[in-house]
Amino acid sequence: MAVPLILKRVATGTAIKQLISKDVKQTEIPKNEINRIKKGLEKFAQGIVVKTNSNSKEVIKKIDKFENRLSKIIDKGIRQAGFQLIDIIRTKTQKGIDFRGVTFAPYSEGYLKKLNKEGKSTNVDLFYSGKMLGNLTSNKTGKFKVTVGFSRAEERKKALFNQVLGTPKREFFGFNNSTEKIINKQFNRFVEKELRKFRIWV
Repeated sequence: MAVPLILKRVATGTAIKQLISKDVKQTEIPKNEINRIKKGLEKFAQGIVVKTNSNSKEVIKKIDKFENRLSKIIDKGIRQAGFQLIDIIRTKTQKGIDFRGVTFAPYSEGYLKKLNKEGKSTNVDLFYSGKMLGNLTSNKTGKFKVTVGFSRAEERKKALFNQVLGTPKREFFGFNNSTEKIINKQFNRFVEKELRKFRIWV
């Protein structure tokens, strides 16, 4: 299950370079303006040529470095988002609510008897041995993409039963809009904090 996160208002290096490239050209005052200057001020009778000085090469180097740094920052932020989602899933499940915030259906009488007999908690938190929730992992599966899932087949089967096959279902594995906003906010906060440490202009 991929974490859909969006980083907004990030300018591309190409677009920035195109803007910067405009300031390296020389700009000349039009002839009609020169004629006006000649008439008004004799000491400027030869005309005036205005040239712009630019640090474009240095800025472009900075942009290239910035793009590389930005990529690493986003990648780190995405990884953190994956671990944050795992933490939220575990926390909600421990509270006995699914990923939507709905209270889990109660356990069957037979299962409750088994828990009581073994001296285990009867809270509906999907915790028996702790192996299923403990097996939740987050792995990078593409550029700026992580996938949260279960690394062992046995734990995937348990999760599938709770999530899909069991009656009633207890859909603990997932996230709603509220969770997505929380992760998005944390991600953007992290990226902005990291970018403030990096001075792009020379």
